[in-house]
Amino acid sequence: MSSLLRTSLQIDVEARYAMMDEKKRKRMQSNRESAKRSRLKREKRLKDLVTEIAMLKQQIVENNKVYNNLTQRTQLLLSETDSLNYEKMQLAEYLNSLSSVFMSSRLKQTGCLSNQPWQVDGPKQPSITTGMSMS
Repeated sequence: MSSLLRTSLQIDVEARYAMMDEKKRKRMQSNRESAKRSRLKREKRLKDLVTEIAMLKQQIVENNKVYNNLTQRTQLLLSETDSLNYEKMQLAEYLNSLSSVFMSSRLKQTGCLSNQPWQVDGPKQPSITTGMSMS
């Protein structure tokens, strides 16, 4: 009986190993498939990132063009503003000189020698009488 018992135990042990080997084989196969999916996913992600980098580089080039155009436009506008401010200053000086000439001419016409033309010491207006006496 001991040989029969030994044989029975060997069959149980071999069956367990076979069962373990099958589980191990399935687990290894599952790990291989998972690793393959992981590699494919990583490759796709890398490809997507390369595409995104190319798009971002193109966007940088376009944004630089827009920036340069806006910078040039800003410089032109600043130059035009300076020119207009200079012209404004010249016109203000011209207006002041015209105002001085006008005031000088008006002072000569009214006979007022003060700088306050509203205080004119010109000829007095004749008074109008109605012929009625106030007695």
